Amino acid sequence: MSETGAKQVGKRNFILVDLIGRVKSTGKVFDTTIQEVAVKADIFNEREVYKPRLVVVGAGWVLPGLDEALETMNVGETKVVEIPPEKGFGERDPKNIKTFSAREFLKQNVKPRPGMTIRVKGRLATVQKVGGGRVRVDMNHPLAGQILEYEVTIRNILEKDEDKIKALIENRISGVDSNKFKINIAGKSVEISIPTEIVLANNIQLAKIGLVSDVFSNFDFENVKFLETFERTTTTQS
Repeated sequence: MSETGAKQVGKRNFILVDLIGRVKSTGKVFDTTIQEVAVKADIFNEREVYKPRLVVVGAGWVLPGLDEALETMNVGETKVVEIPPEKGFGERDPKNIKTFSAREFLKQNVKPRPGMTIRVKGRLATVQKVGGGRVRVDMNHPLAGQILEYEVTIRNILEKDEDKIKALIENRISGVDSNKFKINIAGKSVEISIPTEIVLANNIQLAKIGLVSDVFSNFDFENVKFLETFERTTTTQS
């Protein structure tokens, strides 16, 4: 507890935060958990679920500069955190400005144009210039070299293991209601019952693998079991 009686955030805590990330020099919003802010900043994504974000403090879930600041905050507190490049997306590296033959992109049915984001050798890059059969790209992160500001509010600290696992589920399966999952913890084992509509969802196996990794990284459970139940319906009867 802090001197005010509010719960203080500590390393490895599971916390829910609202945040707004801006480029300090321009005020441009590049990240937020708040739908109204996203709409106003013209970065709204209809596939994104806008709600307080899960962060495991000190586990590298957010930028280093933000991670450090979270450990000094209390539940309910709002703070504006300034993040220098070395604790954000790094400094700009001139070596990451590269030129390629336009033919390499045409082979992939990609027609580069300035400002376009493309994938080059497994990395995302921004096209800077196209001409003379050559394409110059910037493979630095778009926010490299920028001083950032995060306005962050600590909404809650999750205390119970069941609540933490449900938060991990929602983090791995976007838009799902984790209350439909049943969590049974017995000693060093955790059993997760998956509702039928989720069992049949696309990419559920990848989500399960990611969830197992999250559980083993943040708890001392020795095994994770998934229970999948299929109910008989009239269409399944012979």
